[in-house]
This record gives sequence, structure tokens and C-alpha cells, in this order.
Amino acid sequence: MDRTRLLAPLLLLFPLALQAAGPIDADGLCAPWREIAVPATDAGTPLPGCDTMTLYYGADGKGGDPEAARHCAYADRAAGDGKVFGGSAVLMMLYANGEGVARDLRLARRFACEYGGAPAEVSARLAHLQRVEDDAASKRFDVCDDITSGYMAGFCVGRAASFAHVAREREWQALQSDWTPAQKAAWHSVRQAADAYFEYAGSAEIDLTGTARAAFSVDARQLLEVQLLDDVQAFERGRLPGHTAADFARADRELNLVYGRVRSELRAGATAPEYSLFGTITADGVRDTQRAWLRYRDAWVAFAATRWPDTPADTWRAWLTESRTQMLASIVDSP
Repeated sequence: MDRTRLLAPLLLLFPLALQAAGPIDADGLCAPWREIAVPATDAGTPLPGCDTMTLYYGADGKGGDPEAARHCAYADRAAGDGKVFGGSAVLMMLYANGEGVARDLRLARRFACEYGGAPAEVSARLAHLQRVEDDAASKRFDVCDDITSGYMAGFCVGRAASFAHVAREREWQALQSDWTPAQKAAWHSVRQAADAYFEYAGSAEIDLTGTARAAFSVDARQLLEVQLLDDVQAFERGRLPGHTAADFARADRELNLVYGRVRSELRAGATAPEYSLFGTITADGVRDTQRAWLRYRDAWVAFAATRWPDTPADTWRAWLTESRTQMLASIVDSP
């Protein structure tokens, strides 16, 4: 999956966050810092098409090329594109941390104010930078350290998810190193079905009311992605499910009962067009997610027949069905 898809819905919200917060904090804390001169010689020449976030953090979040990140960040700033993890945000961190450039906390404060955001976040970042100045041994300063808004929480969760995706991809590659072409082809179908199912589960079966909705959605998907990798790793070590055909028959009956109950409660909870006891979760959304899950289940069973041919199809169906039933029940049973 393209890792940029994890951040796409969050980036669309960023201009709204800045617009709501306004460019000036009410207490005028930024007034002393807005006139700090920006050294023209620090801008350098960015690489064409550079990605500031990746250059600064590295693809996996473990560190990149701070000098190239600085050049790219200045280009972002000149373009005025308002990237969440580009431009003023990265310049603030570079100067605060002294990465690839001499530490300059006055410039860091200027870029903190230029970056803006919720007034409480601006104030918290300025206070944090003062602590950095007072304690040279302070830990690395990051734009996500002092978030107060649901909007920014979504971006920071999305950033972490993007890094985690890169790390998981490396694990997947190692895991599949001895898979045959037929197994890899069958897995490709699983991956496509999983993407669709996880997308539905992270949007249609999560209450997305409130400004932190993007963070909730990304978190929900991350749980499914992590569980998928954990499961396949366990299966590769020989820890296969032990369910029987009878288990599947029982699990399938239970799934149908829970599915019907959940949709019934969701319809009953929608007491008015503008209000629901379950927020944005609807009976139709659960139906669409269930259909995506069925496609995922069938793709998984087809793949498992190529990778673990001695394990009956109903074993996999029972295992998958029990997991899905638990997810469905949690929609209406959660406190």
C-alpha cells in the first residue's frame, strides 16, 4: 500500500485547523520573535521534488538528512504550501535541535510562530523552546510534542503510522522471502482485499465525530495492520489455528446473530437524522464493511490453500469468523 494514503485524509484537514486558530495568538507571545531575521544563506538549493518530511525524519522516522531537509523546508516555505511536516515546522525543529545547522532558538521561536496552529499549541511550543534554552540536555524537540488540538493529533498519529508502515513492509519482505510465485500472487489478492476491508473498518465502524476523528481512523486501521502481520508471523512459525468444520458452523451462526443484532441496534440508535447514539456508525456502514470482510475472508482462504495446504479451509473460516464477530460486537457493546 502507498504510505502516503495514511496521511492523505489528515492533510486535507490542516488548512481548517489553521483557519480556525487564526495566525496570531491572543496573548501576543509571538510579537518579539516575528522580526527575527532569517539567514538567506541557510536556504541552500533543494533537490527537485524533494520531500521535507522524509528528508528530516527518514522514511522510517529514525533520522534523515538534516541539511537536505533544511534546503527543502526553505523551498516549502517560499512556496507557501503549508505542509504539516514541512516548511516552518521542520525549520523550527532544525534550529531548535541544532541539526545540520547551528542551534538558534530565536529562529526556532520565529518559525514556531510562523507555523501557527491552535493558540494553546503556539504558546506551549514557545514555552517548550524556553525549557530547551534553559536545559541544553533537553530531549529532541518535535512539532508533535506540544499538541493540544484534535486536528494536530490526527496528523501526528498519521505520521507515526507512516513510519510504522515502512517498518512493517520490511518485515513483510523478510517474511515472504521463501514464498513461491503462486503464493505471492495469492497474497496480492489478500492484500487488495485487506486494504478495502481495513479502510471500511477504520471509517464506517469507528465513530468519527469530533476533531480527533482522523486519529481514531488511523489508529483503527493500524490495529488491523499490526494484527495481520502478527498472525502471519505466528503461522509461519507453525502456530496454526486448530478450528474444525464444526467450529466454523458454530462461529458462522454466531456471526449472523451478532451482525443482525448490531445493525438492529444501530438503526434503533439513530433517533433523528442529525443524531445517533453511535455517532457516525450506521447500519449501512456495517453492511458495507461486512461485504468487504467477506471478500477478504475468501481471498485469505485461497491464499492459505497455497501456503499451508494441510490446514482445511474451514479452519481458516472459523478463525476469521470469530475475529470478525468480536469486532462487530464491540461496536455496540463498548462502554
